[in-house]
Amino acid sequence: MKGWWGPCACPRPHFVVANRGWGLCGEGVYAMQGRSASSGKQAQESVPGVQVEPDPIERLGIVVGRSRAMQEIAALVRQVALYPMTTVLLQGESGTGKDVIARMIHALSRRATAPFVDINCAAIPETLLETELFGVEAGAFTDARVSREGYLLRADGGTLFLDEIGSMPLVLQAKLLRFLETHSFRRVGSTKELHVDLRVVSATNVDLQAAVARRAFRDDLFYRLKVITITLPPLRERPEDIEPLVEHFLHLQTLEGEKPLRISPQALELLQRYSWPGNVRQLRAVIQRGHILCNDSIILPEDLPEEIQQAGSSASSNLYEIQQQLSLPPDGLDLRAFLSEIERKFIQEALARCHGNQVQAAALLHISRDQLRYRLQAGQAKPPANPA
Repeated sequence: MKGWWGPCACPRPHFVVANRGWGLCGEGVYAMQGRSASSGKQAQESVPGVQVEPDPIERLGIVVGRSRAMQEIAALVRQVALYPMTTVLLQGESGTGKDVIARMIHALSRRATAPFVDINCAAIPETLLETELFGVEAGAFTDARVSREGYLLRADGGTLFLDEIGSMPLVLQAKLLRFLETHSFRRVGSTKELHVDLRVVSATNVDLQAAVARRAFRDDLFYRLKVITITLPPLRERPEDIEPLVEHFLHLQTLEGEKPLRISPQALELLQRYSWPGNVRQLRAVIQRGHILCNDSIILPEDLPEEIQQAGSSASSNLYEIQQQLSLPPDGLDLRAFLSEIERKFIQEALARCHGNQVQAAALLHISRDQLRYRLQAGQAKPPANPA
């Protein structure tokens, strides 16, 4: 990856600059690399005498990613940050970086100097979640000897991030809905109304729409939370981001005074073939492991977990079998037409196998959804009659 890495713009998360993309480590959860971009200083130098205002995301060391999905998310984050009262629902599999996007929204808004308070609704017992969120008044119950403020009061002026919102009990969901409507609440055991000014960002890795249908989640709260919905794609749907992510994590793992950590082309190829069920968080863990096991500061295939090595071996074996069946006819062939036909056939087969789902078909072909769509639009293949 071309570019340079600069200091973080804020202590947490650690935003990192690159001149052809961006990295946002969020303590190692997420990073992206994308279209060519320049720092404000570089842009200023390119046009003497002209003061260029850098993009708000670039000021944090962030530029949109390579994939179209990441570009759209970055654009949406810029817009949402301008409206500090708007609630945002972040959806995506575990490890895709929902907490990093939440921090990004906070850092780009006028609330950036106020607290960012996060609470994992699944990590706190149901009996304690209400007092943790709203606080408790002295004497409310036997052990409540002193009044204690909750997360809502601590986040006053800033952002409250409710992670794993789908795990919140139904009784507490009703109280959260009232707070979202009035921005006021009472501590447990108190009759005094307290008012706070904050934005609520929530996140989930489950299908809340299905939970609403099962009556496991309130429909009125669901619609109140999803004023703006941002869905983070899993890493397997954007393989073009794997290489810049790897470069970012290599940089993070390199200790001061050490030789820069690198990865061999063969090891990188294995990482690009893997499906990453744990998403970006799993990728970072793999780079950490490689750093510990490697010699001479270069990660080789043998330094990677066995499941990643086996995935690469299986793919290589299948490809070898296909290659062995090919031979050049005595009279030669039209190579361009032949390769185009092979590509068309594999695209159609992948779409058929995935019942027309272009995201899954692209993953089978180890290309991005955007690349698949480009080939379909170019007429190299036709989608099934009823694509998903």
